[in-house]
Amino acid sequence: MTSSSPAEVVRAINTLRAAGDFDAALRHIAPRSLDQGVESDRAQWRHKWEGILAGVPDFAVTALQCIENGEWVANRYRITGTHTGDFFGRPPTGQRFEIAGMDMVRVVDGRLVEHWIVAEPF
Repeated sequence: MTSSSPAEVVRAINTLRAAGDFDAALRHIAPRSLDQGVESDRAQWRHKWEGILAGVPDFAVTALQCIENGEWVANRYRITGTHTGDFFGRPPTGQRFEIAGMDMVRVVDGRLVEHWIVAEPF
């Protein structure tokens, strides 16, 4: 990978994921990473993204603020969508939502290796 800053890597992942280009987004994630403290591979990331879109086809993340410190980047987001399908076992409500979220991401050698997120429930 290139020597992209952590913020550039996160922006690339979010942009490519939002465009539906999961293969390209996954290239910015290490083959083995931690997601919320759970060891994950790229197939698990893809499964998570597919699950989000299954329940919220218009899922959108808007970055509001980004702060970098070495390998780490912290982001504040607005997350929006309409809950029209099963969302990891939660039946659809048909309701539109807007929630706040924050995450911290560690990037090593241009790839995400660790991800932590806190988001309001919807």
